Amino acid sequence: MAQRKATDRVRLSDVADAAGVAISTVSRVFSNPDRVNFQTAEHVREVAEQLGYRRKPSHAANTGFGFGAADNTPLPGSARGTTRGTTTATPSAAQFATSPSGAMPGGAMANPTDSNLSSAGGIIAFVVKDTADGISSQILKGAQVAAIEAGSVVSVIETSQSQQRTQQLLNHLIGKVDGVILATDVPSIDFIRDFGRRVPLVVLNRPVEGVPSVIPDPRIGVVRALSLLRRYHHTAVTYVSGPSASWANQSRWTYLHDIGQKMGFRVNQIGPVHTTVEGGYQAALALEGSSPTAVVTYNDLIAAGIVLRLTADGIKVPDDISVIGFDNTLIAPVVTPPITSIRIPRAQLGQTAVHLLLGRKPGTFRSPADAQLMERLNELGVRCEDEQSETVTLVDTSIIVRRSVGERRNMPA
Repeated sequence: MAQRKATDRVRLSDVADAAGVAISTVSRVFSNPDRVNFQTAEHVREVAEQLGYRRKPSHAANTGFGFGAADNTPLPGSARGTTRGTTTATPSAAQFATSPSGAMPGGAMANPTDSNLSSAGGIIAFVVKDTADGISSQILKGAQVAAIEAGSVVSVIETSQSQQRTQQLLNHLIGKVDGVILATDVPSIDFIRDFGRRVPLVVLNRPVEGVPSVIPDPRIGVVRALSLLRRYHHTAVTYVSGPSASWANQSRWTYLHDIGQKMGFRVNQIGPVHTTVEGGYQAALALEGSSPTAVVTYNDLIAAGIVLRLTADGIKVPDDISVIGFDNTLIAPVVTPPITSIRIPRAQLGQTAVHLLLGRKPGTFRSPADAQLMERLNELGVRCEDEQSETVTLVDTSIIVRRSVGERRNMPA
């Protein structure tokens, strides 16, 4: 991107040129974002921020939702302009104000009506294991935008790894908050189901039967990653596993294996390893022994550790081995070379969770190209078993391409 002078006035057309989209698309991102694909809108905002673009002051800007305030920028499909609907399992916080137990006779969950938290000025607790990973802040940003537009606020609760402490803290929230977004896998399934009968609840990053859950769907991101590897003539890929009991790990491996085989790749797995840079160091030792040409890792931290260790040992990325991470966290672009990563739209996860707590139907952000790709995957039998669930909302992944992927070594003459 060309460097602009500080005195240059950045225009709408400048943002459109740099982002590779039409001027009308940029205009809609800032004036009517629910009409723009989520990923496109996020890309345009990032480009605009890099260029230093600011909207002219207007009546809308006085509401606190102008582009100048990054945390308050409305996201596509947010409360304003979103089609309202109902969900089948979680009551809205407004309903819980009239129901102390939050449950219908017989223990069934109350069905939400067309209501929101704005009338009560509700407090939503965002419960996470650790706020230092950079992932939680991305989810929080999306949740804050949707909550603020509904006249509510989001409060962060950090619980650590202890199941006992996590469940105690959650019980302590009963009667003190209007809804909970649970973004930790520490509590037991039985506890989550019981808790969801007492407090409006949405679970992130794993499906819990009978409880509204928002989960990333790895399929599109995995297809894009494998297509990139095939473009560079790779024919085999090794997956470096994270925690074997993790739903996310099982989901990522399953789709990489199944889609990889459909695309003609030889796919194998090593690990599990710790989900840290140090875990990546250990994985690199095993990879050096097996000499793969392409690797996909459970997360970016493992990928970073692999890149750093291989580089220290004189093995070049991507000349000798291509590396792809998962999550597109802050570490991915700062490693040398920067790591290509399968991106999970964390802000969209948080935004969608708040919409479910509000009793609103989340918007659809899938582009025509991704919709066509998903149809093809369904035809090939690569389906998500949670897709038909009334309580599960899927969020598509994508890929951010950087310099850690390149031509397969030892290509036949």
